[in-house]
Amino acid sequence: SLHAFTYGGIGMMTLGMMSRISLGHTGRNINQPPAVLKWVFAALFIGAVTRVLLPLFMPSAYLHIIGIAQGLWIAAFTVFLTQYFIVFIKPRVDGMPG
Repeated sequence: SLHAFTYGGIGMMTLGMMSRISLGHTGRNINQPPAVLKWVFAALFIGAVTRVLLPLFMPSAYLHIIGIAQGLWIAAFTVFLTQYFIVFIKPRVDGMPG
């Protein structure tokens, strides 16, 4: 249950807040995030399900399952970073300072 809470709950909440706050603080519409963000959250969710549930059914493949979950986590945050790096290096779209 600890991994379900931290991996799925805290990880998704952290990424959700980072994406929303990043858009708001750069003058962008928080209700229209980049389309790829859906895939980022899907990867986190699948990673959480993989990390929490699959070891219960396939304990002999534990290390492989952990590797898959880690890969999904890393992929999700890497895609987020590549998408939002562009947001961070460009000026605010509303023309305000900051």
